[in-house]
Amino acid sequence: MSWPPTVGQTLPYAGSAFGIEEKLGAYCLNLAHEIGGPKARGFERILGIRIEDVEYLAKALRVGVLDAPITDVRDNRPFGLLCEVRVPVPGLREHQNRIVGITTVWELRRAGESPRLVTAYIDRVP
Repeated sequence: MSWPPTVGQTLPYAGSAFGIEEKLGAYCLNLAHEIGGPKARGFERILGIRIEDVEYLAKALRVGVLDAPITDVRDNRPFGLLCEVRVPVPGLREHQNRIVGITTVWELRRAGESPRLVTAYIDRVP
């Protein structure tokens, strides 16, 4: 695998990505979080995904990031690179027939290391 990764490639070592449940539970799906709260409200309103669905969303992101191409690569010195990957995620409950793109951002510190989830948010609503 070439370093650094480029737009159009798949995320290096996506199969061993980490920090997903932690970031989703503490930030992206946490209604009480000062910055993550609006993201959490979006997940609930648009996809019917709540904090208790953290495992569902984590699994959808883990599977989706395996095949989805990188859409952006940004320098994040001194912490390596940030790679953006858009993953389609089906909704739950009354939104089970809806699939929406979730933008995920992954930190890659060095070549050969697994990516860590930095954030995830609703990309757009069809």
